Amino acid sequence: MRLSEAIEQVKKEKPHSFSMDHCTLFVNEAEAAVQEFLGVPAAERKRYDWNEDGNKELIAPPPYDVMYISYLKAKIDYAMEEYESYATNQAQFEADLAEWKAWAIREGKIHTKFPTKIKNWW
Repeated sequence: MRLSEAIEQVKKEKPHSFSMDHCTLFVNEAEAAVQEFLGVPAAERKRYDWNEDGNKELIAPPPYDVMYISYLKAKIDYAMEEYESYATNQAQFEADLAEWKAWAIREGKIHTKFPTKIKNWW
């Protein structure tokens, strides 16, 4: 799913007044969680800018990319103080994220670099 597709789908399902830049910030939060789980070093993590990256593919592949939709809906609900809807969408996001994590583990997508030497362990 592309960044623009995720934001447009949420805009159709849950009309809101947030700018594309603001929605991109929300997607960046979800992508940060994805990249952290994958073991991508903080300095190498992707951050999207709406003006430059609207057509870029998000990391999670279909059908797991629905987590971006549920996360965007949850963040919009929280910002608009619609807490019951937020709870529902946040629970859906957590379920979607758990399914993606299980897939990432099964497919060996996690990057682990263990140090060859451990200094100052204690």
